[in-house]
Amino acid sequence: MSNSIKIGKIAGIQIGVHWSWVFIFALITWSFAGGILEEYYPDWPSSRRWGVAVIVAVIFFVSILLHELSHSLVAKARGIEVIGITLFVFGGVSNLGREAESAGEEFQIAIVGPLTSLAIGAGFAILWVTLRGPAPEAAAIAGYLAFINGVIAAFNMLPGFPLDGGRVFRSIVWARNRNLLRATRVASKTGEFVAYGLMVGGAVQLLFNPIGGVWMFLIGMFLRNASASSYEQMVLQTTLEGLTAKEIARTDYVPVPPDMTMDHLVGQLMLVGRGRCYPVVAGEELLGLITLTDAQKLDREHWPTTSVYRAMTPFEKLQTVPPEESATAVLQLMSEKDVNQVPVVEGRRIVGIITRADILRLIQVRRAVAIEG
Repeated sequence: MSNSIKIGKIAGIQIGVHWSWVFIFALITWSFAGGILEEYYPDWPSSRRWGVAVIVAVIFFVSILLHELSHSLVAKARGIEVIGITLFVFGGVSNLGREAESAGEEFQIAIVGPLTSLAIGAGFAILWVTLRGPAPEAAAIAGYLAFINGVIAAFNMLPGFPLDGGRVFRSIVWARNRNLLRATRVASKTGEFVAYGLMVGGAVQLLFNPIGGVWMFLIGMFLRNASASSYEQMVLQTTLEGLTAKEIARTDYVPVPPDMTMDHLVGQLMLVGRGRCYPVVAGEELLGLITLTDAQKLDREHWPTTSVYRAMTPFEKLQTVPPEESATAVLQLMSEKDVNQVPVVEGRRIVGIITRADILRLIQVRRAVAIEG
């Protein structure tokens, strides 16, 4: 959720709104002004309908924010760092610094969101009962908001990971089998089944309510993708947990001197299978990296007269990590910066090289062992 607009902080927690939230805000305003209010209050002027619709959309926005804020506040109370909250087209997400350390902690953080939505819905339901006599129009709006918050609570309690209900379900499985990765796999698979059910329901609903059907189908697709990606993220965190950059770095790299020609590098090293990436060193100092991609950028006729020093990516432009950096952080760096190899350095001295392919192979092996454990 990097493409979000920061709107302020609550209890020290950064609140952001993703650009996609504009879509849901506009949809709620339009559907309320052009649908519900126009149907039940046709005598209202257009300006009044749209004004009330905007107010309803804002209250909906606040309701979602309170739902997510409840997760974050409970997490903070449990000693978990809360990086921020982002509201987006399908609701909101609390970006926590770490996963829960126990099934009980997971349950508490997950269940508070739906309970908050139920409490908000109950508050609007009380308003609906109170205002039906003296202010029936306001009562109708309060009743609608009570219904919406009830739907939010019910939807989030579906046992589809990473929804709140899926996290509650995962905490129960986790408490029983004592294995977080296996519990996440079970919850994610359940989430995929729930997602497919929503997609089928959306397809059927298309026959009677096209807009509602499309919306349900999209939510199902989103949940399916979120379930799969959440499991993969947990696999990464679990399988690389405790490993440092130095521990996973390759030390069998082939260093090359800065005056070696590109023709010699390609012909004598790359083409005989000695690798695609080479550190360019002078003594123990890392000057840069020369890769197959760098060679491909250079016209072949220039290889005999061009040194690796001239063709390399210099140290200053490299993404490097210290030996004590976590393996998870290294993989995240590779993903964010779109690089396939990262040198591990102490100052300018090279300790090893981490490649994306090596990390993925390590994940595959440790994943198999972790699931069976």
